[in-house]
Amino acid sequence: MAGAVPADSDVPVALRQTITDAAKRCTEEEVTPALLAAMLKAESGFDAKASRPATDEHGIAMWTPAVFRAWAVDGDGDGLKDHMSPPDAIATMAVFTCWLDQRFKQSGLRENLPALIAAGYRTSDKAVIETGGVPQQVQPHVDEVLANLRAYTR
Repeated sequence: MAGAVPADSDVPVALRQTITDAAKRCTEEEVTPALLAAMLKAESGFDAKASRPATDEHGIAMWTPAVFRAWAVDGDGDGLKDHMSPPDAIATMAVFTCWLDQRFKQSGLRENLPALIAAGYRTSDKAVIETGGVPQQVQPHVDEVLANLRAYTR
């Protein structure tokens, strides 16, 4: 698959198939396993128990429960949708990032879509569109995602 996670990367082996399966939920070429892995590393360092209580963000993909519920996907086929479940959180991340990709393209933003997607995930589609690119307040986070992405697509 295009953008596959390299075998010698720091992406946990136990998550690689989950990330690859999640990326297959999207037909947009920018949403690859490598991009999802790069975002997960920046969001939580692949820690399924990560938490930022001050912003109510939790789990491997750092979902807020309310936003997760709006996009929730059952990533492991157990019939449940739980933001703390890595398969559910990652599958939902893929669906949401796919929508962001399409939204930005429809808005005329087509350059450096991985950066826009990472920014939109951390802020919102509206913030990225209104700024016409990556909002300054999330640039350090986006830089981290892009560095991870370069490492995963060398």
